[in-house]
Amino acid sequence: MDPLAAFLVGQLTTDGFVPVTVLRVTQGRVPTRGSAQALGVGGRRLWLAHAQLFGQPTLASVPLTKVTGVDVRTVRRLTGTRRELSAWVDGNTLRFTVVDDEPTTAAFVAAVRAGGGQPTTTPG
Repeated sequence: MDPLAAFLVGQLTTDGFVPVTVLRVTQGRVPTRGSAQALGVGGRRLWLAHAQLFGQPTLASVPLTKVTGVDVRTVRRLTGTRRELSAWVDGNTLRFTVVDDEPTTAAFVAAVRAGGGQPTTTPG
């Protein structure tokens, strides 16, 4: 697991959420310094961890009830073939380039579509 995904899982666990799945993505067509991101599903929320050039990564989330759809497609661009994830969140379309493999991507899409069907917090 890369450091950003580990940060996301660690932060969710520390905050009492059960991480269901994590997907490594980037913004833009080609991964560049500072473009690394990780999306996660846990506690019936969609989480985003974004790497910072300096300091701790930032973390944001939205309830999965605001995610009206998610889809992955393979596209051919001048920079090569890649998989793009689109998520429709609260009337906006978010687009990412997927870094992880197909099984991890499929698990992420299934978790989002299922509404994160896991407990909201760890038993305490």
